[in-house]
Amino acid sequence: PPAPPADPLGALAPAPAEDAPVPGLEPADLTGEQAGATIRSIAEVEAVAGDKLEGTLHEVETTTLNADGAIIKQNVKGTLTVNNPSADDRIYDIDVLLDNIESTDIGGEHVSVDELEPSKNHTMSYKVNGKQMMTLRERLDTNPSRSQERSLSVAINEDPGAIAMELEVENLSTVELHDVVVTRPLAEQMHFEMVGGADLDDGVITWTVGRLQPGEKQSLSLEGTISVSSTKAIKAGKATATYNADATVSSMAFRELDAFCRGFTYMRVREDERPDNWKCQAIFENRSSFAVDLTKLQVRMKGSDDLLFDIHDVDQDVTPNGKWESEERVVMAQSEPDFTYELVYTVLPRAVQTSEGSMTLEEKKLDVLEADVEKSYSTGSLRSYRNQKVQATMKLTNKGSAPINLMRVTDDIPGLFEAPSADQLTIKLDGKALDDDQFKVEMVEGTTLEKEHRSPDGQGHTMTLTIGTRGPLGLKPKKSIEISYPLVAPDPSPANERVDAPARIEFSAERFGPICTREPTATPSVKVVHNRRNFSAGKQAIPLGGKGRYEVLILFENNGDTALSDLYINDVLPAQFEIKDWEMKNGDGKRDDVTMTSEDGEGGLHIVWHVPKVEKGERLEVSFDIKGSGEVDAEALNRFHGVHFGDEIESEDLPAIESEEEATDAEATEEASSDDVEVKEETAPAMKFREDMLLRVMEAAGIDVAHRDEFVVFAAGYDHDDNGYLKKAELEDAAKAWNEQHADGEEAPAEEASAEEASAEEAPAEESAEEASEPEAAPEESASDAAEEKACMICNTMNAADASVCSACGYTFTE
Repeated sequence: PPAPPADPLGALAPAPAEDAPVPGLEPADLTGEQAGATIRSIAEVEAVAGDKLEGTLHEVETTTLNADGAIIKQNVKGTLTVNNPSADDRIYDIDVLLDNIESTDIGGEHVSVDELEPSKNHTMSYKVNGKQMMTLRERLDTNPSRSQERSLSVAINEDPGAIAMELEVENLSTVELHDVVVTRPLAEQMHFEMVGGADLDDGVITWTVGRLQPGEKQSLSLEGTISVSSTKAIKAGKATATYNADATVSSMAFRELDAFCRGFTYMRVREDERPDNWKCQAIFENRSSFAVDLTKLQVRMKGSDDLLFDIHDVDQDVTPNGKWESEERVVMAQSEPDFTYELVYTVLPRAVQTSEGSMTLEEKKLDVLEADVEKSYSTGSLRSYRNQKVQATMKLTNKGSAPINLMRVTDDIPGLFEAPSADQLTIKLDGKALDDDQFKVEMVEGTTLEKEHRSPDGQGHTMTLTIGTRGPLGLKPKKSIEISYPLVAPDPSPANERVDAPARIEFSAERFGPICTREPTATPSVKVVHNRRNFSAGKQAIPLGGKGRYEVLILFENNGDTALSDLYINDVLPAQFEIKDWEMKNGDGKRDDVTMTSEDGEGGLHIVWHVPKVEKGERLEVSFDIKGSGEVDAEALNRFHGVHFGDEIESEDLPAIESEEEATDAEATEEASSDDVEVKEETAPAMKFREDMLLRVMEAAGIDVAHRDEFVVFAAGYDHDDNGYLKKAELEDAAKAWNEQHADGEEAPAEEASAEEASAEEAPAEESAEEASEPEAAPEESASDAAEEKACMICNTMNAADASVCSACGYTFTE
């Protein structure tokens, strides 16, 4: 500030009310001389008695960092405060000069305040950008055994997984930091062992660092475990560090801080004993409670440029209500000399620069690995000694919160199957096929996982499949990946009573992250069913009282391994006979679900009984009375005209199978065995089927029988299991497709169904059997031939005379 007026009493006169300065604290480009007092240390200032001019720069940092210590969000607010601590005296003409203001928005390096009344202060706020005193870093690793890369995924396992955490603080400033403390709350799933310098209390780690020298780093390493029981991502917690410093974050500092108080300067002049010699002394009186620092005093005699006194930065501070006296100087003058002087002083400044900071790391989430695995075979059972196909499917659904980027599949291929080739494998990620270079298939002999239920047919294979070879797989939560491939069982033996096909899938979110291992919720199992058809059938006509009356008994017993569907029992009555009553019984009584149809045909009345289902071990008896007249052929009356039936029905304890299903007709006569025929026409494929089943399907579908041969050729394309035999379901599929193809109403030309082709159709088994029953059609057999062999009543195959079971169909001969 400028020196006070020359009038010694002028400083004591109060200013007029209208000229009183208005307090304010604003940046100003004021010119003029400042006191230039040296900013002393707090200890030096405190050693001087009296009030001081208090100037404070205080900055508060609040920062959010990422785990590597880089700033995500920062807010540094500063406050410049000028305080008058005196209870009695005001200060005025206050000047603040600042250094290093570049990173602030304070507006200028010179700030002035007009005056401050006793016990008053004024503040000025500002902001700081681009400065940082300290940083905090954290390194989490959920798979510390792999040092290549840190990972942040965890797997749900029975045992807790390993986890490592390292905290690091670094002083980025040029001053010492003190009171450095790091706190780190832990997720409830985490458990760490404490080391020196760290304490754990109520789930919070407290690491007291203390002091950090410029550029110094300190770190804390902890190891522990993490237990995961839920698929929800785990919030790992936020680490926070705090610090204090005796400097500002922005590096801004006081260069000068000065103000005037009540004080004045005057000259004491007295004449020496020698005439015209005057002793002169400069005096400064402090009339306030402040300590005063005299920084400059220059005194001249009026009219002279020579300095009588040239004093800079007086060593002694002027205490409250004290005074300072200079040494005496002798001036020669004929009269009392007159002086001009310049005095610069200030209230002793007490300048403080401080900062405090708090930084918090962005919270990390630990994603959880979890998945459901399903493996299935398209069938659970296979027929013995038949080449069959099975479709294997494995599906993994991401049930966790972490993406699955790498998978390794270990899959047992049982020994009754041939090993699939790599090009038969199909892998779909969320319905879209993976590129071939994104997975790798390896096949080795021998199963790996299954130890007990293995196939005796061979040692099997282990398929190892790595998915994600080119790059991250990217299977997001709730999405699925499906692996499918065909298996061929070329010749399964009955010894395969139970064969298990386990699998294991290991998957991870990161290349070096923890691995989660899962197995299918249910292991597919197959068994070989060794079913063989075995039944007994026969017919006997018993004479009753009265001429031409007979009771007829027909027997059918299912001795096979499975139930039979759609049993048809056939019989032919000679033309001169008529049926009176009939009933069908089994071991439980009368069967009410049986229907009988009859129609006149060649050889007599053709009768068919339809039984929907015959259980395994079930015995059926049909009994009815007939009455007739005329000559009776006993052999024709006792001739059994055969049965035929549909598909075999597996028992309930067997799973559904997709192997080929065969149906067999059984006829007692020579013609009965012709129900399963091979189409003879050169234009037709070599395909087998049941003629009656074919005709029934065509009739149900509304297909004219005139198109039989064309339909047979067409139906050959619907042999789904490629076994050369058309089942009912396959015939129905073909009929449906036939009608769709001919839906435009166009019909095949009539000439395609020529009379010649129509005549090629084989007669129904019943008619053939009736024809065979006519005495004149039966060839005579010599007694010697009859003694050597006999014909089966069911399939007409010739067997040895002493055979008890038919070698072709398994029919049991009755005595």
